[in-house]
Amino acid sequence: MSQEELDYEEDQDHLNEPKRQVAIRGEAKNVRLRHRECDICFHTFTNPRRHTIQTHLPWYVAPETACWICGTQEQTANFLSKHITRCHPTNSIDATFKNREVMYAELMNGLLRELARALGTSFPVGLEEKLNAIMRIRTQLPPTEFHISEVKLVDAFLKLNCLEPASNYKKIPATPLLKIHHILHWKILKNLIGYLNSDEQLWLLKFEERKNKEGLQIGQLSIKLSGPLHVIDSHFHLDQLCRQMGSGAFQDLNDLGSQSTYKTELKYAIANFVFPSAWPNSAQRSEFRKDNRLRFTFGIHPKIISSSSTSSLEHNWTDLQNLLKSTKTVAVGEIGLDDSTNPSRRDFEREIKYFRKQLYLATELNLTVVIHSRGRPSLHEHVLATLSEICKPDQLIHWHCFTCTAQLYSAAVSQFSNIVFGITPFILKDRYSNIVEIVKTFGITRVVLESDAPYIPLHSHTIGNPYSVHAVALKISELLQQPIEDVFRITTENSKRIYKLQ
Repeated sequence: MSQEELDYEEDQDHLNEPKRQVAIRGEAKNVRLRHRECDICFHTFTNPRRHTIQTHLPWYVAPETACWICGTQEQTANFLSKHITRCHPTNSIDATFKNREVMYAELMNGLLRELARALGTSFPVGLEEKLNAIMRIRTQLPPTEFHISEVKLVDAFLKLNCLEPASNYKKIPATPLLKIHHILHWKILKNLIGYLNSDEQLWLLKFEERKNKEGLQIGQLSIKLSGPLHVIDSHFHLDQLCRQMGSGAFQDLNDLGSQSTYKTELKYAIANFVFPSAWPNSAQRSEFRKDNRLRFTFGIHPKIISSSSTSSLEHNWTDLQNLLKSTKTVAVGEIGLDDSTNPSRRDFEREIKYFRKQLYLATELNLTVVIHSRGRPSLHEHVLATLSEICKPDQLIHWHCFTCTAQLYSAAVSQFSNIVFGITPFILKDRYSNIVEIVKTFGITRVVLESDAPYIPLHSHTIGNPYSVHAVALKISELLQQPIEDVFRITTENSKRIYKLQ
């Protein structure tokens, strides 16, 4: 094993003078220091390893000389000892790397996965291919090897990712035979990062995210180069939320720790107004529009239809036609059928009548339709049959709070090319195992996240919150063994497409 890879002596990285006086056997001699150019910043240094690790790589890449409390990289083990004595005299054990091999492997797993993303390739196969393609160009890179103290780090990384143990830790081949674990070596990692632009390099320098072998989140996420990840709550009830929490409730909502844990931004929230008595007037709508995140839907809920007089419904119908033409309105809904309260035959027929009228209105105005369907299995089939009769195959449809069967899901997808299905916090509850099966069977190519706030709280004695979509995304991530960033990205794009958002 090479003994010169790790340097534990105090030294000055960047020397202005190319020569110095040293005493050798009593004689003064001029000794020329060996300067090497950094491949990333192109300055010259006498200790390129120390410069690279401190300047261009995240602090945990060289764990033995890092402070695990501050998350900083010291020059040498001696400097680290002095830092701990000065800054953490009562907590010296937590500041050192001792027994943190698994955490190191998780951090490096997160880093290499993000590096693969930045290079536009997959992990680990794509990154390995990219590495060898780059190394074919950079043939001047001298063969190197892992220091004996780094072997346990390589083993921990390979074990975490269920990869075969390395057969030989000696010479790292200069020919294109490099494996994914070779990127753990600072020289190899430096060459890959050198292919990123300056913004991406700075971003990776600050990147600190632990991932397991599936790429799933362990602890908090890191802020991405493009900024916070976008997330959309595709269905909530602003009027009811304000009623329960007070005016201005949306602006004052607790983000449930999403900023610190998930590094996300609630980009849009689709407010469904379905109770005519609570439809906002012109002044209220103007106030709501000041929040650029809000978009509106208007519709007459089926339960309201079955409990309203004929004259009231006619008046509501006139108001609805005007509201659907107002600014920032993106859909008709939620509308549909509901026999969960056993309505009379007369009342159920009125539900059907107004469901059909609202569907025709949506097609006339070229608006998305938000579907509500609650009750017996035959009712869901009736809803789908009505949609098929009135709407074109390319109609934009959001089936709210989908809890139906896989068969109905497949039937709906076969008939409508632009249909998505809302997944609410019900997925967190044991009684809705069919939602879990839908997600595991069909994935999330047609899924949007919903809070249905304030109606579905995450915990008892609390009020539902639009930010609870993060908990829904996390559950989906665990079910599919898919990184939560991908869940955010795919569901956000689905919501943008179905509601014609930018």
